[in-house]
Amino acid sequence: MSNYLPEDSSELPMIDSFSPRGCDRARAQVSALLDGELSELEEADLRQHLDGCPACRTYHAGAESISGSLRAAPLEELDFPIAVPNRHYVATRWIQAASAAAMVLVAIGLGSSQGILAGHDGLGSASSSSSPGRASSSATYLQSPDYERRLLNSLRTPRRGRTGGAVAQ
Repeated sequence: MSNYLPEDSSELPMIDSFSPRGCDRARAQVSALLDGELSELEEADLRQHLDGCPACRTYHAGAESISGSLRAAPLEELDFPIAVPNRHYVATRWIQAASAAAMVLVAIGLGSSQGILAGHDGLGSASSSSSPGRASSSATYLQSPDYERRLLNSLRTPRRGRTGGAVAQ
């Protein structure tokens, strides 16, 4: 006998395994039995129930037949390959999206700080501390056709104090 069961099984507390609750439990365990997932004790308990219950024995025979048919059936050939997404690719895409979002936030921050330095309050109007002439010249400068060229040139040109006294090339 197995190590789990005492020699005298009368010592075990028995559940009425032939009650509807016992049959429900037994039928739920049939699939696990067919897949080899039950412990020795669970299997012994289920087999004892199947020996004494014709309805569950019939259920077990039907499930065993279906399981055997499914295992014997040939595998279906697919017309297309199955591709699993590369984990590195997914991680790279996430990093790219996060980097793009960060760049947008930096651009918005730089744009708003440029507007504040130019005398705008961020709402499209000149702030009260700047003169009206300065605000209109800033607006004209931003709307000029060569704005991008001027902006790039200003970024390339080193300013005094920014390079620590060294001349940038």
